[in-house]
Amino acid sequence: MAKKNLFTTPKGVAQYPWLNTADTQYDAAGKYKSNLRVKAAEAQELMAQIKDAAKAEFGDKAKTARMPFKMDDETGEVVFTSSSKFQPKFVDSTGKLIPEGKEPQIFGGSQLKLAGSFYCYSNGPNHGVTLQLAGVQIIELAPAKTIQFEAEEGGFVAANDNEPESGEVQYNF
Repeated sequence: MAKKNLFTTPKGVAQYPWLNTADTQYDAAGKYKSNLRVKAAEAQELMAQIKDAAKAEFGDKAKTARMPFKMDDETGEVVFTSSSKFQPKFVDSTGKLIPEGKEPQIFGGSQLKLAGSFYCYSNGPNHGVTLQLAGVQIIELAPAKTIQFEAEEGGFVAANDNEPESGEVQYNF
């Protein structure tokens, strides 16, 4: 039987966030999700809670349970994975709820806290713990990444309307 535990991550940096719209690449229903990079020292308490829940649920099998976090050997940070089929609620850095439809676009590199519930699951040979995302606190937004080039003299310049007057596009192969 799954046991529900509440969690709030320490402040971390969002990685591959799909928080404003659902990612439908591998699930037609879509998933709201984000990885969160957290300093190892700050992640220890949450990691211990998750491991304790797994040990209570699975006993000795907890050693082989899938966990919703992993260590990044290059940086020494902990990366938490969290997802939900429902869009999370958003709050600003003061904890004030952001009204639905007014949420800013969240890009990778934004500083966030994630909150929700973690569940122990067992499905045949698969068992582990999953973080179910319910809320996002936006600490600092990362700007959208844009690609910009400096102008090159004497090069190709596109017309205002790139289509031929006939409306047909011709390709030369």
